[in-house]
Amino acid sequence: MEKRANRRHAIDTAIVCSHLATVGSSETVDGRLRNCCVNGIHAELKAGYRAGTILVVRATGSSRGYSQDEGFRSLALAEVKWSLPRFVEGNVCYATGLKYVMV
Repeated sequence: MEKRANRRHAIDTAIVCSHLATVGSSETVDGRLRNCCVNGIHAELKAGYRAGTILVVRATGSSRGYSQDEGFRSLALAEVKWSLPRFVEGNVCYATGLKYVMV
């Protein structure tokens, strides 16, 4: 049974993340945005983050035609809700659930 309140939209586009406190630094983590909805996103990142961490998420790839109304944001603040290691194509990445932070 699906518990989600909002429809998820499958997407595969490049993103870059950084800690909110280090926006001016060069510390970034690359990843792939895998799906989005109005409340948040699911991403595969090259590093794991603790739940509660606030990230600046910037899309560097195409929106694939999705709008902000469907959950795509080219720049957003998001809170890490969970992060789990996963093997993808022989490499470790971190499947990560992020909830948009409203500002």
